[in-house]
Amino acid sequence: MLRRRQRNEMFKKVGFIIIVLLLLWLIVRTVPHLFRASAPDEAAAVVAEFYRYEQTGDFGSSWELFHPLMKERFPKSTYVQSKAHIFMQHFGVETFGLEIERPEREFDVNIIDGMQVFSEAYKMNVTMKYKSTFGVIDMVQTCYVVQDGKEWVLLWYYPSSGEPQQHESSE
Repeated sequence: MLRRRQRNEMFKKVGFIIIVLLLLWLIVRTVPHLFRASAPDEAAAVVAEFYRYEQTGDFGSSWELFHPLMKERFPKSTYVQSKAHIFMQHFGVETFGLEIERPEREFDVNIIDGMQVFSEAYKMNVTMKYKSTFGVIDMVQTCYVVQDGKEWVLLWYYPSSGEPQQHESSE
């Protein structure tokens, strides 16, 4: 009888330890997600900062907010020269108006065709409103923000060839 009681006590202790370990595991898995509640705001802030630089013609600073894949696609000097040449000289504009949609969280996203798939990203459509020598031009660009290490960085959407981008109106 005494052995049975000792065995029951041991099972209770082992069961308690297993429950405590399970709870600790759940807490460790859940706590990081609690602190990511501001992730959409952080993603939106990166896009806003990027386009504020673009609005003032500070293309070098906006380039710094690109994901390494974008930096590889556009060397800094080429990007700065091209943006200044096309938008400031050809369009004849010094700045533009801006509308940024709310971030949408997406999973397993193929942002640049043929490149890595991102497990999590925030998608935003940005409308730039130019008053140019060619009249008023609204240009919509799809941006994604992902984490690269601890930094939030921006990518532009490059779908597979022939795949038109669907843009939903927010009206």
